[in-house]
Amino acid sequence: MKKLSVVLFTVLSCTLFAQTDDCKCFDGIGSASGDAPVLTFEFSNGQSIEVCGFVEEIYDANKILVSEFNVFNCKTGDILVEYGAVQTCLVQKGENELNITEMLYLPTGENWHWEEVKVGLQSITLKSDSLVVSEQISVYDPAKLSSTNVELFIQELRKLKGSGNLENPEEIIGRLEVLALSDYDEAFLILMDFENYFSYLTDGAIREQWTDAIATVEWLKK
Repeated sequence: MKKLSVVLFTVLSCTLFAQTDDCKCFDGIGSASGDAPVLTFEFSNGQSIEVCGFVEEIYDANKILVSEFNVFNCKTGDILVEYGAVQTCLVQKGENELNITEMLYLPTGENWHWEEVKVGLQSITLKSDSLVVSEQISVYDPAKLSSTNVELFIQELRKLKGSGNLENPEEIIGRLEVLALSDYDEAFLILMDFENYFSYLTDGAIREQWTDAIATVEWLKK
């Protein structure tokens, strides 16, 4: 999905999200000082926070999908939350809170169909006139997988062991990540030792996908 710059959404976001004129972005991931925020949220005590980054999709006035973004204290510029370029989150206004749900695109559907799934949740709330940022918690629901599909896939991987020739490493890494998150030990071990197992050197986007998959599995399984 193509990223759309904050600048392209300035007029639209001002209309949808009722931003205040004095609420501008600061320097950070996905934004520069003076940029218009893609979302502004005002708490009951008048304090405001702003989301600055790249809009992937607008659902309504209270919910957007963003990537590579920061959440700033509107007045001080303090960074409350930040997510990098490979992270996509659903940001949604609640009652006196802002909820940030991290999403991942994984082959969790029927016949390994790729779909967006929720993996983590973080909230910014107000307590005694202070902004409180929660720790990110896991909200991942393990996929319901066909045992036949899983066994056929594992058999294919065993045949590819040491071959050094992978036609679709993105698909393999994605499936291994899903299986590892569903407690398939063999898949977990192959994922962790991907390069050695297949005698295949990752680079560029493939390496980034692999290292991100390992980080996600280690976080969700700890």
